[in-house]
Amino acid sequence: MSRTDPMIHIRLAPEVKDFLSSRAKQQERTMGAHITFLLRQEMEKEKAPGRLAAIPDASHAE
Repeated sequence: MSRTDPMIHIRLAPEVKDFLSSRAKQQERTMGAHITFLLRQEMEKEKAPGRLAAIPDASHAE
């Protein structure tokens, strides 16, 4: 990604941020690059054949 890509600011619960930071370090990525990686994986899952049409939204998260 380049510095011309759009930026977003998000709030994360401390335990989520810690988890993200840990996983990003394990993968030798920045947190932003790891978030992008995870989101791209989700995008690919949606393209997969046989994917169910109903995708739960965040309102059902615990």
